Order: sequence, then structure tokens, then C-alpha cells
Amino acid sequence: MEENVFETAFAVQSSQVDAQGRMSIAGMFDLFMDMASSHAEKLGVGFDGMHGRRAYWVAVRTRLRIVRDRPRLAESVTARTWPGKPGAVKCDRFYTIARNGTVLVEGRTEWVGQNIDTGRVMKVGDFGYPLAMEHRPERVCEAPFTRFREQPDPANLCLTYTVGSRDIDMGRHMNNVAYVRMLLGTFTVAELEAMDVAEAEVSYSVACREGETLCVYRRRDGEGWHFLVQKPDGTAAVQMALRPRGGKE
Repeated sequence: MEENVFETAFAVQSSQVDAQGRMSIAGMFDLFMDMASSHAEKLGVGFDGMHGRRAYWVAVRTRLRIVRDRPRLAESVTARTWPGKPGAVKCDRFYTIARNGTVLVEGRTEWVGQNIDTGRVMKVGDFGYPLAMEHRPERVCEAPFTRFREQPDPANLCLTYTVGSRDIDMGRHMNNVAYVRMLLGTFTVAELEAMDVAEAEVSYSVACREGETLCVYRRRDGEGWHFLVQKPDGTAAVQMALRPRGGKE
């Protein structure tokens, strides 16, 4: 297998599916994160490699697009991930989930390396990324990421959530998929079953820490659902959009 791509075949597990037996949105985000971590280890920029340089990976933005139907429980699928050619500080990583060679789901995440001690974003060349590696030209989810501008509206407040130990990852902040689970948890099972989600996009601005109480605002319009996660000081921490197929529900 080429070093510049990581691929694994597996049967969809019960821990990855929703109440309908389909791979859940959060389950797909989890898969992307796990694939990225596994590949990063092979490239020398996994947890230990980064920690030795006082750095860790931080997701900035992720877009997930459901091209066809979602994989179902026990179905055999193949997941692939590969990095795009990095910029000075930002790195793109791409993902696909396929069944019998047909792509069902595509994804793209923008990552940066952050200094553990200062919190500052690092240049890609400063934390051991293999810049000389051949980078595949293949890209998915190529459209520019959304510049979210959600504003808090008291009428749209749907949840207050205290960050707990269950949400914290190795970077000692709220894990990127923990936000997705929290936001999807504002819907009932019936509401989630009725959704025909074509795309989910998340933008991460500021880390949230254990013990912080977050305000979650949810708004619906003709393009789908929009979320804003606000820290106790009023800072916008995370924004997410769920877009249904066809642009309306």
C-alpha cells in the first residue's frame, strides 16, 4: 500500500449505526478521525511524534457529503484517506467510504498543528510533517468551506451543555466529534429518521474545556439546519450546518 494513502476494509459495526441501522453522521465523523490518526502514525506525525515536538493536530473545518445511501449494519465497506499537498500552516485531508467500488460518502478536513505550550498554530515544516512525500492530486468535497456568520438569538437557544470528562480528548479539550454528537442530540430519533441529510459541515474556532457550560443555538431555514455553539464569555466556538438533499426538508 502506498504511504500517501491509507485504506481499510471492514464490516459496519453496531457502535457506528443509528436507530435505523445506518452509519450515523457522528459515526462517519468518528471514522474520519480514526483513519486520519492511523495514517498520521504511519507518516510519523501521530500522537507520539507530534507530542515529542510539543504539538498536536487540531481540526479547523470538516465537510462530509453523503453521495448515495449510507452504509448499513454489517455491510462490507472500504474506507480510504489521503492528505492533500499542505500549505504553510494548513493541511487538507480527504476521505471516502465505498461499497463494492462505489463511493457512498466523501469527506474533507482542514487541519493545523498547534503548539501545546503556547496554543499557537505552527508551520507545517516545524512538527515533522513529511513534506517530501508525493501527494496525490485526487480531491473530494472541493467546494470552498462555508464562512459561517451565525448570530445568537435567544429564540433559537435549544440546549445548555456542560462539557464533561466524556468529551475530552488527548489535547485536553472537547473532541471535534463530541460537538457533532451534542448537536445531533438536540433532535429526537423521529426527527433524525425523517432527515435526508446530504451534507454536514462543521467549523471549529475556539477550544472548549472541561467544566464550561455551552449555549447551543439552532435555526432552520430553506437550506437546512444551522447551529452555533457559544462559550460562557460569548465567543463563538463551533458552527455547523446540516443540509438536506435537494436543499429543503
